[in-house]
Amino acid sequence: MSQPPNDPLWDDGKPDGPLSPVASPPIITTVAPLRPWGFWATLAFTLIILMGWLAPQAVLAVVWMTVNSTLGSSGLESNGLFFALAVCAGTPVSIGLACLFAWIRLRTHVREYLGLRPLRLKELLRWSLALLFLAVCSDMLTMFLGRPIVPEFMVRAYESAGFAPLFWMAIVVVAPVSEEILFRGFLFEGICHSRLGPSGAVAMTALFWSLVHVQYDWYGVSTIFISGLLLGFVRLKTQSVWATSCLHSLMNFIATAEVAFLPSSWTA
Repeated sequence: MSQPPNDPLWDDGKPDGPLSPVASPPIITTVAPLRPWGFWATLAFTLIILMGWLAPQAVLAVVWMTVNSTLGSSGLESNGLFFALAVCAGTPVSIGLACLFAWIRLRTHVREYLGLRPLRLKELLRWSLALLFLAVCSDMLTMFLGRPIVPEFMVRAYESAGFAPLFWMAIVVVAPVSEEILFRGFLFEGICHSRLGPSGAVAMTALFWSLVHVQYDWYGVSTIFISGLLLGFVRLKTQSVWATSCLHSLMNFIATAEVAFLPSSWTA
């Protein structure tokens, strides 16, 4: 006895009739844009990060001066070894706070917030050539004005570095990464999404970054500001802090190499 045609368990492989499927509406997936902290909140958190960056350095300075006063040694002014240790001490705090404030705001998008995006090697090489061109122009202008190519601070710091590999690592690797994550990462993103826009972010990050280099005179700070404009432009075009970190490292490498290898008549 055959199963009735309307039995749901019976199937003869033939369609029961014309199919008239009802088209389901398309599924539209929208991704919410990244919205960092506002302008004033960004400035406030940046100030907190800078204070956190300075805190371990202040503790190190107290310990350093206490030990030196006991041993009768010189202080920490322009001391390269202290400078390298201070940079290494403050960096974990500054990067940690930047990541924390970005995580509080966007949770799973910390890397995007801080601009930690991959970069193509070809693109990096192109911007490196632009930086080298700027460095050559800067040195030529410095020589034309009759100023030393290397600031006096860098000369004295390198001479008192004590352990040269630590000094090179602090200047060429540690400092560029921490400064770029703060200025061209956290601070840039907040200002860029404010009313000042991308151009304001490039200019303000360059200004703030140059002002923290209080160890240099007005000419050195001005040079750093111009370099900051280039780094901010690169950050805007590549959307990558890794790009600006590499260029910052290259810039510091050139400055340190000039101290180490140029004749003393060029650096004084």
